[in-house]
Amino acid sequence: MNICTEEEFLARNGAGRQQIGDAALHKNRGRHSDKSWKRLVDRQAHEDHALICRRAELRKEFRALVALGEMREPTALEQRIATANGHPDLEATQAARRLLARRGIDWQTNGGPA
Repeated sequence: MNICTEEEFLARNGAGRQQIGDAALHKNRGRHSDKSWKRLVDRQAHEDHALICRRAELRKEFRALVALGEMREPTALEQRIATANGHPDLEATQAARRLLARRGIDWQTNGGPA
């Protein structure tokens, strides 16, 4: 049985949230005529719409796999342990480690008692 969140499933199948939009599109505004700029924006909107439709299909597939028992979402504890194993400079990682330590859970051994 696979354990992953819906967003991880979407990203693994090429429909991650980070692929929506073009972060640097606005930087090219001055380099294009109005007509070519509109064409660029329309193309990006078309690509985004196609990706959003793909994400909707993959969400249905994910829910079907969960219903069949082939996949499941991680529990809150599993998510906290995954966060605690993140980069040590991140606030979320530090907070997850503190929370798990208070509960007596060793995040380094994947949830065993401390």
